[in-house]
Amino acid sequence: MASLEFDEYALIWWEQMLNQREEHDELAVATWVEMKHEMRARFVPSHYKRDLFERLQNMRQGTRSVEEYYKEMEKAMIRAKVKEDEEQTMARFLVGLNHPVKRIVNF
Repeated sequence: MASLEFDEYALIWWEQMLNQREEHDELAVATWVEMKHEMRARFVPSHYKRDLFERLQNMRQGTRSVEEYYKEMEKAMIRAKVKEDEEQTMARFLVGLNHPVKRIVNF
């Protein structure tokens, strides 16, 4: 089970959470999905997803190559679980390109 890999604080938290569930006659965590839910509720800040969307929305090429920028945008979309059609993704990508590159692409 994945909880065998926990150490220090995570292990203490996990054991306490299991004990509390048992004390309240709640079912044990039996699946990976349930475990992820419990872990996210405890360790992922409530603003995490909003921060991911904001980061994606404000992403610009900057000093990165076009390929690096695209890969970074793609990773951000995966993390934020953004599902959009190709045209939307292309528009998002083009908006963040540096102006000299954007002029060449739009030519």
